[in-house]
Order: sequence, then structure tokens, then C-alpha cells
Amino acid sequence: VSYAVVYDELLFLKQDSGYRARYVVVAILYDEGGRQVTGDTWRREVFVDEYEQTNSRRFTAREELELAAPPGEYLLKVQIRSPETSASGQIERLVEVPEIAREGVTLGTIVFEREGPGPDTDPLLNPAREYGEESPVVRLRIPVYAEAGTEYELEVSVETSSGDVMKSFSDTLSHSTFLEQHVRTFGVLDLEVGNYFAVVRVDRAGGGDERVRRARFKVVTSPRSWGEDFDKMIAQISYVASRDDIERLLAAPPERRDEAWDDFWRRNDPDPATEENEFKQEFLTRLSEANARFKSVVEGWQTDMGRVFIRYGEPDDVESQPVGRRLNAWETWYYYSEHTKFVFVDREGFGEFKLVEKTRI
Repeated sequence: VSYAVVYDELLFLKQDSGYRARYVVVAILYDEGGRQVTGDTWRREVFVDEYEQTNSRRFTAREELELAAPPGEYLLKVQIRSPETSASGQIERLVEVPEIAREGVTLGTIVFEREGPGPDTDPLLNPAREYGEESPVVRLRIPVYAEAGTEYELEVSVETSSGDVMKSFSDTLSHSTFLEQHVRTFGVLDLEVGNYFAVVRVDRAGGGDERVRRARFKVVTSPRSWGEDFDKMIAQISYVASRDDIERLLAAPPERRDEAWDDFWRRNDPDPATEENEFKQEFLTRLSEANARFKSVVEGWQTDMGRVFIRYGEPDDVESQPVGRRLNAWETWYYYSEHTKFVFVDREGFGEFKLVEKTRI
């Protein structure tokens, strides 16, 4: 189990000449019948010297933990909570413990990492599997089990959700020990913002023993999706920017546009004390989600659903009616904090929902 917690999400208390935070990690595996197979609890402490580190999103507590279970498919639940408060976070994932055979080749679970902060530093775990301009290289750690001397081909490809192959590379290898951890890296700045799969295949020499694993990752910022077309950038940011902001951006001469964009992000940063600009990150994340989820004959951000999603985010509640013989498919999105609901209808039956109603609730 790999996890990472940013310091900004921990509660630090003054202690001696520095600050201390405590947290508890609970990991439990459930079988297909919902029965607990194994689990454990770990108590951890973090010490820092400077107060600025306690609310930083650059520093993280990272760790790999181990649980033992027989081969099979499981539901993994991981919870991290503070013993001082009721604050907690939880994630669930389906995981597989493979049957490891002495004959043939077995492919283990892919671990996502990113390059360390310096040339001589160890790689960093990336459980969030998010990459972009601040972390432009995906590093995969791929465990392969096979008898010494076994020859096989290891192929890694990057594919879209629809199965389009964006890049691929392979090697022919000969095993030296029963477990070998292969590392493969690739850049993401030539990819559009969106969701992708890292697809790993191993096939023993001679064929007939192929093993495949797919693992999702996300590109959250990319020069290919943001920064090349000024008019497109203005159209996209207009969903969340004020009229004054748009006028300032339009008034900037071409040679000062980068500076104007930097000023725009700074003005809208909700918490300048943190290193991350939450407004910018949230906008780019919503833009990515809109393009991935609502694409039709136009890009996702240009659809009515995409526009509402970028401006308001994930709805608090959704009601939907699939297409029937007499009724068009429709969806109603509720935003309770905005006291607003949006009704979308697919009039043509091709999955392109148009906004037909916006109502105060």
C-alpha cells in the first residue's frame, strides 16, 4: 500500500524547537463476499523545524506498507485520520494479488512514482497518479516474477480511455532472479490534459504466456492543452473569470501575455500563503474532466455540461432519465450551495445534452 499525505492536511502542534503531527493509517482487505481477509494499523509522527513547512503542499509524508494475502481479487480500504481531531480521509480501490507460478511469467502490481527533487535523490511515490508541468515524467516500477534464465518481452504503452495508443516502447529481457523490479519512464508534456492508461504487457519468448496490467493515471496540466492558443484560453477561462479579468488579459500585448496570465492567477489565488495556486489547479482539473467526460462533436469544454462543470464543479446531486420510446434522456444537476439546478436534455438521442433550464432552488 503506497500513500502520500501533504503536510498542509496534517495538524501540527508546537513541540520543543519544532512542530509535530501525528496520524493513523488503517488498511483493510475485503474479499468478494465483503469479509475482512487481513488488515493492520500504523501510527506515525512527523517532525519539522519551521512553521512554514506545516502548511506546505510541497512537503509530504510518504510510505509503502505491506499486507499479506492469498491470491485473489480484493477491495482495499485505506483510511488516514488524526488522533487529535475527527478529521479523516479514505479511499477504496480494487486490487489483485496474482497467483505467482514457478513456470512462466507473472506480472505484479504497477507502482507509480515521479522523479526526485534532485539528480541524486530517490524517486517519490505518487499514489495520486497525477502528472503535468510540475511533474512531467511518469516513472513506473514494474515487478515481474519468473525463473532465472526466462526470456520475455516487456512492453509499456500509453493509451487513451478509447484505446488509442499514444506511445509505446518494448525490450526483450532475460530474468536473473525470481523477482525483478523493472523501471520505465516517459514524459507527459506531449499529451493532452486528461485520463490515460499505462498498459504493461509481458510475453515469454515463444509466445502463449502473455500477461497484461492496465493502470489509470491523469495529466492535469500540459502545454498542449493550455498555453498555445490565446483565443481558446480566453474562451475557456471566461467561464470562471470576471469581466475585468478578461479585459486585462485581452488588453495585454502579445509580448506581455505571459506576464498578464501570471498576474491573473495571482489575483485569484485564494491562499497566497501556500505554494500551490488552488484556483489554477482546480480550474485545470475541471477543464481536464470536462474534456474527458463530455466530448461530443465538439470538445468537452464547449458543451453545455462542460461549461457548467468547469464553472461549478461536480454537482451535489444528479437525477437522470435514460432514453425511452417516448421520452428524451435528461439529467438534472443540483448545486445546493449555489441554490441552483440545471436541466439538460438529449433531444437527438446521440448523447449531446443541451441546457434547457436553470432554476433557483
